[in-house]
Amino acid sequence: MAIQLNDRDHLIFNLIDEHEVLLEKHISWFITEEDKPVLIRDRLRKLFYLDYLLCHRHGTKLPWWTTPTKPLVYMLSPMAKSVAGKSQDDTDRFDANWQRHHLEVANIRMLYLIAKNEGKVSNVNWKTSKGEERAKFCLDAKVSFESNGIAYDIGLVNNPSCDEATLAGLAKAVSENGAEMLLMVTRDDEAQAELQNKISQMTNSSLAKYCFFATHQELYKKGMVNAHWQNAECRPLSLFPKSDGKLVADDAASFAPIVPAAVHPHAVSA
Repeated sequence: MAIQLNDRDHLIFNLIDEHEVLLEKHISWFITEEDKPVLIRDRLRKLFYLDYLLCHRHGTKLPWWTTPTKPLVYMLSPMAKSVAGKSQDDTDRFDANWQRHHLEVANIRMLYLIAKNEGKVSNVNWKTSKGEERAKFCLDAKVSFESNGIAYDIGLVNNPSCDEATLAGLAKAVSENGAEMLLMVTRDDEAQAELQNKISQMTNSSLAKYCFFATHQELYKKGMVNAHWQNAECRPLSLFPKSDGKLVADDAASFAPIVPAAVHPHAVSA
């Protein structure tokens, strides 16, 4: 059955190709032009029915939006890739762990859009890292935005490895790719502590000055701006203060008075 593809269909194809796999809620937010999600369920179902999209239930529990428990995951079919001029490859996009990593990155992007919708950030510019750039700098994405009159250029790393090649790539992201700070998002406190310990012990590197850590659970609970971050020494920080130096966190009373931190010009410590 023939279908007349429209501009929104091609935008859907581009977004899925950028992130590799997406949930319906991701796509609904990413294609919006009015700072609120749009309804595209019927269109996604039609594109799936006509073989432009592949769709199946994610094989393991995801840490966010788990209704239904195994949400539908969308990816491009070979036909859609041909029509949109996307490259074909042999990646196993049905692997649950591979999907989870990419969906977590999409979750982080959506957190920035939610913060934008709530008026906490503006001028958000997101770029997912792929190909040679991903291999060289070991970033999952770069994002720039403004918060309370301060501009930020940030490198994002989802569930990073502690191996030497990854840490060397992250150092290059600071020195060669314009990242002012690196936000390291980990699956749990244990993984975060291991990564903090590894980076803090790198005596011949300045990487520790640029790395800040939080778990997925913390970000989903508080958001990208209000989250309680830590530095490599496990010291709690508020990375995104108001222009007057006050905390933006809704539970700011739990913090001690803040002072400028030496580790980064944008970071203030508890």
